[in-house]
Amino acid sequence: MNELVIYPKRGRIVLLGFASLIFVVLGIIFYAVGGMEEGTTGFWLRVIGLITFLIFGLCMLYYIRVFIKRKPALIISDEGITDHSSYIGAGLIKWEELSGIDFVSFGGQHYLGIYTKDPELIINRATGVKRLLNRMNKGLLDTQANIPIKILDCSLEELVEVINCRLEEKEA
Repeated sequence: MNELVIYPKRGRIVLLGFASLIFVVLGIIFYAVGGMEEGTTGFWLRVIGLITFLIFGLCMLYYIRVFIKRKPALIISDEGITDHSSYIGAGLIKWEELSGIDFVSFGGQHYLGIYTKDPELIINRATGVKRLLNRMNKGLLDTQANIPIKILDCSLEELVEVINCRLEEKEA
């Protein structure tokens, strides 16, 4: 059977990159205003500005990279589900490592949630910052991998149909 390759929506990537740019500018403004203020108010404005600049600057660089490189966000193949939908994407999750799939919501956004037989599988594969972010992510939702549905350039029905077909093939 052929693999289903799903790319991220270009419009969504541009929107997220632009939103990151706005926060980068706000971070610069906070930092500059903090330099004009005296005392603890100025100090905290600078700290908030610097943190905002760094976090959203990295986000903006990530979205620029995703926009330029145009790699698949999700690949569903005979081997398993390959998740590159976000910075902390799980990579390849083989069908035999999978214990279930569900749709989950968090913060008003819907995700394709993937449960693995080993709850630490995704965390153990990651290193450095990705490992830390995956550990934090695990504290928010029960699923081990969470793929944002809005970013995928395919219909939800097609995605569910292909995954269910693959799961049925593997169980047979």
